[in-house]
This record gives sequence, C-alpha cells and structure tokens, in this order.
Amino acid sequence: MKRKYKIACLGDSMTAFWGAEMPELRDSLAKEFPEQPFELLNYGVSGTRAEYGIYRITHDFPNPFGAGVQKCLSSVSPDLVVVESFAYNHRLDGKHRIDNYYNVLRRLFEVLRATTPAEVVFLVTIPPDKDNFLDHVPTYRDVAIEVRQEWAECSEMYLKAAVQFAQDEQVSCINVFDRVREKVGAGVPISWFIDQNDHIHPSRYAYELIAEEIVGAVRRLELIK
Repeated sequence: MKRKYKIACLGDSMTAFWGAEMPELRDSLAKEFPEQPFELLNYGVSGTRAEYGIYRITHDFPNPFGAGVQKCLSSVSPDLVVVESFAYNHRLDGKHRIDNYYNVLRRLFEVLRATTPAEVVFLVTIPPDKDNFLDHVPTYRDVAIEVRQEWAECSEMYLKAAVQFAQDEQVSCINVFDRVREKVGAGVPISWFIDQNDHIHPSRYAYELIAEEIVGAVRRLELIK
C-alpha cells in the first residue's frame, strides 16, 4: 500500500472555515488520484496574520477544531503545504505597510523550507464582495456600510499585493483571486463564491473551486509519483 501523502493548509479563517476534514479537497483528490491515500491537515486559525502563521510552523498552538493543542506544522513533516495569503487580516495595515507584508511572507516561506521537506504553493483566496462586506456578522452589525466597503477595498489591495508577491518571488501560485474575478466579469454573481451567512468567507462552491485549483497544482507540479 502506498504511504499517505500529507497536505497541510496554512492560513487564516479563509482556511479554517473549510473545516478540519476539508471535504471538497478530500473528494477532489480522491477523484483525481484514486490509488493514492492522503492525509489532510487544516492549519488555519481565524483572525490571524502571517506572523502567527510563522509561529505555528515551529510551535504547538491551541487546537481551533477542538480541545487541547495542535502540533506544530513542521512536526508532521508534510509533503505539500498550501499557504493562504493572510491578506484579509493585513488589510488595515495600509498601503505603506505592504513592504512589511512582503517581508513577513518571505520569512514564512524561509521557515517552511528550513523546517519541513514540503513542496510549498501559495494560495491567493477569493476577492471580497464590496457591496455586502461583513453583512450578518454580529460584531459588525452597526458598522456603516461605507466603512465596511473601505475595509473591502483594503482587503482587495492586499490580495493584489499577494499576487504580486508570488510573481516577484517566483513562487508557485494558486490564483483563485483572479480566477473568481474573471468569472464575475463574465457574469457569474460574486454571491456564488461568498458565504451568505457572513459575506466574507468562501462558499462551499468556492471551496470546490479552491480544491480543484489545488489538485491542478499537484498534477501540474507532478507531486504525486
């Protein structure tokens, strides 16, 4: 029997909300590679920035999916790490702090390469729905739509910066951000890609798209022998 191929997904709530099982990714991998067993590890933590992503590579941390602690990412020796951009949680840093964002991402990739045997790909997640950003989230119930739209613009700025980072650093990139924008430009409602319970996180349909893109990267990079 083949050994399990370990895929860890590191990110913020865009990753954490996928759930511990990441069912869309599990199913897409099983369909594409039916003879290959996989172990999927969700290293997403809601509300976190790339700095705390670096911490979780080499330090155990509170388990976001249950009691106790989750072992640091490096300790599980993943074969592939999918690093989500953390862009939404850097959005309030402002344009003048984009260079700092780049530096943090560079450090994250350096730590991953130094502490794991993994192939690493960078995932830039879905764009914001600017007209309805953070609707239905209780903690933002009375925040003016104009303020939330400004936050959405800042999120998009950092998502674009993430795409630029991947290009500049020649990092393997799964660019869901631009793929969704292309679909929306062609007439697909952006609401299809956004969780209608909070108007920020990916919908299950978007997670299907993200899973397809990850599987495509695994095939493109010939990671399964």
